[in-house]
Amino acid sequence: MDDLVLTGTLALIAFFTVIIAGIFAVLCFFFWLWGTAGAGNYDSILLSVLAIIVAGCVYTGAGYYLFLREWI
Repeated sequence: MDDLVLTGTLALIAFFTVIIAGIFAVLCFFFWLWGTAGAGNYDSILLSVLAIIVAGCVYTGAGYYLFLREWI
């Protein structure tokens, strides 16, 4: 029983650490985006939006591939 409690506690700590790190990453990205827009460097903004779109396409394509192979 003690191992189960320890494993669950560690999993919750890891889960909330990832959530906090994700929120911090999003806030840093928006802070960078605001500063870049204020400086007039729109090339960086377009490249970051393009990177997000490409990552979304890769994620979607991987999902379609796994679905067609009937792995998910």
